[in-house]
Amino acid sequence: MLDKRDLDNFIPIVLCAGFGTRLKPLTNYIPKVVCPILNKPVAFLSIEIFLKAGFKKVHCNTHYLANEVQQEIIEAAKYFGYDSNQIVFWHEEDILETGGGIARIYHEITKNEKNNIGKDAIVVSGDIAADFPLEDMIKKWKAKNSNDWALMCTHNTDCVRKDATWVSHNNNYVLGFGGNFKPNENAIAKVFTTHQIISKDLLNIVEVEKKSSIEIYYKKILLLGKNIINYSYPQESYWFDIGTPKTYLECIEFFEKKFKKELSIEFYNENIINYCFIIPDSLKKYIESNNDDIYLNKINSKKILISFRDKIKNNKISALKEINNDTENFYIIF
Repeated sequence: MLDKRDLDNFIPIVLCAGFGTRLKPLTNYIPKVVCPILNKPVAFLSIEIFLKAGFKKVHCNTHYLANEVQQEIIEAAKYFGYDSNQIVFWHEEDILETGGGIARIYHEITKNEKNNIGKDAIVVSGDIAADFPLEDMIKKWKAKNSNDWALMCTHNTDCVRKDATWVSHNNNYVLGFGGNFKPNENAIAKVFTTHQIISKDLLNIVEVEKKSSIEIYYKKILLLGKNIINYSYPQESYWFDIGTPKTYLECIEFFEKKFKKELSIEFYNENIINYCFIIPDSLKKYIESNNDDIYLNKINSKKILISFRDKIKNNKISALKEINNDTENFYIIF
């Protein structure tokens, strides 16, 4: 639990508007941010960190399959004993990307609730499964100087990615971004974990635009001659971007090993069963119209299985149905 003064100084935001294109066809029906990791939607992992810390409100933007996102997160909150009214959803008719989504939420809530005007924003991406060090991020932020306008969490990488975040050799500050940055002996290529704190000074001068956080905030900070604090993500903390079937499966397997003593984890043919709360109507229709049989020997130990609690309650699990015919198959227990 955070100190009340810290709780009063920040607006927590979990970004939940993305498409999850690389997880298709699963994300044709289940939005990426609510794909389950064992028994929780991935975005709820971050929401729960904020709620456990004592925040009274957590703000989430939505766009793609917004009803499914909102429904799953609300059901997760209720199931795990939280007040779902603490989670505030901000729907985007036209997707604003990460930077625009943050700006829209900040401007709307500071316009309607004057007590939020003096607050900074703590932002995380809903499609990242991580036990991010919220308290340590805030502690580092409280030690900032007046020219420090943001904090970015980064972790080490074995290769220089085209979207690299370049950090000073002493790991204190972020110096630049991407392939156009001219690296030198004083810069290290790292990966932005998406965990960040953005100052009210910056938020108050940025308009709502359809741009990424890098474009709308961080490049602007550097142009203004201000600083971006680097916070090195702790090696002992887990971090997964579930953007591909491979990394999604790796995340599930990690969670199974880490929490097997705490959770009742179910398996089917050596596959971990991950639970959503409510089956989307579109997926229900797909399964009902697809009569292809799935042979049990096709369901090996490298598949992702997803089931639905609303069907468990009604004892209506009938079959396993295949969603796609690619080498990386997803299966639904229905």
